[in-house]
Amino acid sequence: MALLKTLPYMFGNLNWEDLADMEERQKVVLLLPIGSTEAHGPHAPLSTDTTISLEVCLMSAEKLARRNHRAFVLPSLSYAVTECASQFPGTVSISPEADTRLISDICLSLVGAGFKKICIFNSHFEPAHVQCIYEAVEKVKEISGVAVAFTDITRKKYSSRLVDVFQMGESHADRYETSLLMAIDPSLINEERRRALPRLPVNLVEKLFKQGLSKFKEFGMPEAYCGDPASATAEEGQMILERLSGFVVEDVEGLILKKVTPTQRGLYGRQKRKELNDAE
Repeated sequence: MALLKTLPYMFGNLNWEDLADMEERQKVVLLLPIGSTEAHGPHAPLSTDTTISLEVCLMSAEKLARRNHRAFVLPSLSYAVTECASQFPGTVSISPEADTRLISDICLSLVGAGFKKICIFNSHFEPAHVQCIYEAVEKVKEISGVAVAFTDITRKKYSSRLVDVFQMGESHADRYETSLLMAIDPSLINEERRRALPRLPVNLVEKLFKQGLSKFKEFGMPEAYCGDPASATAEEGQMILERLSGFVVEDVEGLILKKVTPTQRGLYGRQKRKELNDAE
């Protein structure tokens, strides 16, 4: 999305007088993009997850504006539990306690200031991190009584409507994520390296939940990627962005209509290993 188009949707570009009216604040929708700083293969940047989440939230804000909703994108969170990639330089991991506390404190601060419509979008699927998001959302609800929406695309409700490669579980610096980056900003990709990468069929769901592994190198991912990034295209990335932003809009409109209800956690948000077909 072009820079000039993003400016009206960035929460950080507002000043306090823009938000002085309490009644108006209660109508505002805030989107919180969450990512990580971690290795994403030899071809994609450490900021991959954050970049994707930010773009999805910006597209969502623009779509919501066309539906007469006032929506803004909060500054992105770029740090999370990232132990899977911890063997690779550049990866920054925080503790689960800090992860949960950071998200819940941000939401509680906003709720305390009168912002009651918040939706989280996350692109970093390490299970311990996704669990932190769910715990943060539950904490906000418990303390404030306000329901925060979380568009968890690992739930079948969403994943079944995404491209086949995402459903295969090859979703780290793979065709899925690489296509998204190529659609957002192709200069972020090292094309020479991308085109030379062989396909690496690694099912992350299998490794994480059935084999109980925790590090990419244990998974058989010596370069911190899996799948087939060489087959990525900007066209597929643009199509995925449209779908992801549509999911956010769907959740936000449910939030506005007060239809946010407790749901079963998506696959990566579970506390314990379960049968895969239990996912909602």
